Amino acid sequence: MEDKKSLWLNLKEKLKIGSKGLKNDKDNASDFSQEASSEVIKKEENKTNNRLRIALASFMIFAIMAMGFTGYKVREIKTRAFDLYIDDEKVACIRDKNIVEDAMKELEESLCEEYDADIVLDKKITMETTHARDNNITPLKELRKNLKPKIGFLVSAYVIVIDGEEVGALKTKEEAENIIDEVKEYYLSYLDEDANITDIEILEDIEYKEKEVPILEMAKSDDLVEYIRTGSEEIKTHTIEVGENFWTIAKFYDTTMEELEEANPDKDSEKLKPGDQVKLVLPKSKITIATTEEVEYTEDIKYEVETESDKNMYKNQKKVKVEGKKGESRILANKIKHNGILIEEKILEEEVIKKPVNKVVVKGSKEVPKTVATGTFLVPTRGRLSSGYGSRWGRMHRGIDIAAPTGTAIKASDGGTVVFSGPRGTYGNMVEVNHGNGYTTRYAHCSKLYVKSGQKVYKGQHIANVGNTGRSTGPHVHFEVLKNGSNENPSRYVR
Repeated sequence: MEDKKSLWLNLKEKLKIGSKGLKNDKDNASDFSQEASSEVIKKEENKTNNRLRIALASFMIFAIMAMGFTGYKVREIKTRAFDLYIDDEKVACIRDKNIVEDAMKELEESLCEEYDADIVLDKKITMETTHARDNNITPLKELRKNLKPKIGFLVSAYVIVIDGEEVGALKTKEEAENIIDEVKEYYLSYLDEDANITDIEILEDIEYKEKEVPILEMAKSDDLVEYIRTGSEEIKTHTIEVGENFWTIAKFYDTTMEELEEANPDKDSEKLKPGDQVKLVLPKSKITIATTEEVEYTEDIKYEVETESDKNMYKNQKKVKVEGKKGESRILANKIKHNGILIEEKILEEEVIKKPVNKVVVKGSKEVPKTVATGTFLVPTRGRLSSGYGSRWGRMHRGIDIAAPTGTAIKASDGGTVVFSGPRGTYGNMVEVNHGNGYTTRYAHCSKLYVKSGQKVYKGQHIANVGNTGRSTGPHVHFEVLKNGSNENPSRYVR
């Protein structure tokens, strides 16, 4: 028990001591606490001030950022635009999509009214977002102007197809058919009003195909008629006949002399002769109007020439025993023309109204003597032409002079009879031959004569020699040709 009591007293004492120490500590702690609180408050105030400064700075930064973002958004909205593309080609820059829609609608309505047809858009239109200043925005007027040639519209039409080739499109089938009718009437107008036309047909295969075509390919009626009539060129040739020239050819083929001359640079229009080939560059129609015309007319029947033989006449002689007379026949035929030009004539009936009378010619069978004239002349000697036919030294020179050495052989130009042989004044020694066909030849200034008057001579016979007799300036033969007693230019006869 004592031990317990002692223990309890010790413990109580210790507690007292501890209580006092605790009190002292409390007082010390209180003092320290006041000092610490003051520091803490200061620190807290600093922290608060720092937080306020940071908050204020953050607010300022946020405000600046907010203002910048707001400005950016304002600018972004203000410069927002769209690039307009038609089939990947940029055609405009716009601010509002509705502007394009309104412009397209206006264009579509105007085209529908212009062509009186429903329009279908044929081009891919896209708009891409972009940004642009006001001065880069395409004005509405310019936008409308750019849209029409760029945009593609399809319209329901009827296409004229000729032998597989599309030649033009029109709004209705009736209009397309009228085009072909107009071309047909053009060529029919060239036919005689009184012509008996039994058949009209178009040789080409023509279709009217309904399809949607670009609106700009729609044809105008007048232009399409002209194109079908003159769509391509064709080169033909024409053989010149007697009496024809560029003027008559141009009139027949409905062209001009200038076009003919351009197509034939190698031809002289004033020197055309029968048989010449002339090129024709003519417009070739896309269609061929074939007409069959029944005609009735009379035609001459040519007579034939019969020959008879007469042993009492020379072989180079002939005479007409019976004059020929043409006959006459009535013909019924079909004339087939292509675009007004005659291609073929088919005889349906032919009746002889008057028979022809044949011409009868009598020809001689007796051998012709060498001395009989042939009708053509040889050059009487070899040499050079020293003087021609015509005026010379103030007087008429009625023959040609052929210079050659004295003694050169002179030959008869043709067969005939010698009517003079001997000297004759200024001619000197001369031979004159009558050829019996209206022609006479003279050979003057001879040095020697080998024939006598009345003698028969043949073509090429040696009749004299070149000399210098009579009025002569040197050795030559003076050669004359007379027709029915009148002098002719010998250069036109000798060969």
